[in-house]
Amino acid sequence: MKEEEARNLMRRGLLFFGLFLISLVIVYMEPIWSYQISPNDGQELPLQSPPPTSLNLESIPTQGIAQWIGQPMKAFTTLYGEAQSVTDSGFGFFSHQFRMDADAFMEVTTIDQRITSIKVLGETSMDIGPFEYQMSLEELTTYTVISPIVSVEYGGETYSLELMEDDINYRPLVAFDNGSYAILFFDHQDKRSGLYSLMYLDTETLLKLAPYVLTEGQPQFFVAEKAADWITIDDQKSETSRYLMQQLRRSYDFPAYSTSLALQRETQALLTDFLINQEDYLSTERLRSFQRIQRQELNQNWVLTNQEVRTLVEELDEEKTFAHFEMPVYDPIFTLLSWYSNPYLVSRLFYDESEAIGVAFSKENMLVLFQEINQPTESSEQP
Repeated sequence: MKEEEARNLMRRGLLFFGLFLISLVIVYMEPIWSYQISPNDGQELPLQSPPPTSLNLESIPTQGIAQWIGQPMKAFTTLYGEAQSVTDSGFGFFSHQFRMDADAFMEVTTIDQRITSIKVLGETSMDIGPFEYQMSLEELTTYTVISPIVSVEYGGETYSLELMEDDINYRPLVAFDNGSYAILFFDHQDKRSGLYSLMYLDTETLLKLAPYVLTEGQPQFFVAEKAADWITIDDQKSETSRYLMQQLRRSYDFPAYSTSLALQRETQALLTDFLINQEDYLSTERLRSFQRIQRQELNQNWVLTNQEVRTLVEELDEEKTFAHFEMPVYDPIFTLLSWYSNPYLVSRLFYDESEAIGVAFSKENMLVLFQEINQPTESSEQP
């Protein structure tokens, strides 16, 4: 009898121990499983097979645009001509924009007249070798093995970055042997699949833009310049963002966005109200996380959730208005290119009906309003 009781106790103990182990696995793996889940709940994502990867990023020979990183802007303009516009970012660098034609765009950023990054969109005369526009991820792996782990040296310190699965599929990183990098932006939509844009950049810009998770080293930040003319800077960023969004819209053969002064003012008013009255839109926990990023305690992006967006636009026509708020946005062109390779935002950006947009900035805070346009009915078109 005692032996039977002992066996029962042993079975119960083993059962308890097994359940305990399963609970531990669930608790400790849940943050990994749920990492980077979008606030846009329930949206289906394009299924992609991840390309071959290596544990550590290896550099490839420098060629093409990568050779210009760190070089004088004067030498660049001597060869390619002057930019159509040069604007102050307010964060210590200048943006030189080259609007080449209806389908091509290039922006060069500089600090002290030295090139820190170059972004190219669409087919231009610029040499992007060894890459090619609309190449696939599989074709990219003939030149380099994509790595989820990147170690970089900056200021005598070692930094480690980690690329998540979406990063590898949509925004992989390539290193060159001159110490520069390239972020490759891939689109996996049916209309146009493959590489559509690139950003070449130096180590400092890579760390401060923080497109990937920092796993080792102290976060680096852009710092807003107190003496900057922020009214002018915000207006210029708004205009450039609308221009690029229109260009991307055309490249996918979607109807051009409509713009109006009234919607632009409404967008700016909403952004101002949100920044002044954050507690009216955010829970205590969300407000705390927003303020931590404002204070630069963390270097990561912060966006409004679907429910927060509904609260923000509740005085508008909610069914026909969508908003996207993001911060910090130091480099709007980089941010927009990231949106178009973001599987969570494509349902809005690839919406093929007519829409109006408003784009507003307040330093590192960016708000975009998308508003459906009422199409005239057949009867209303009759005389």
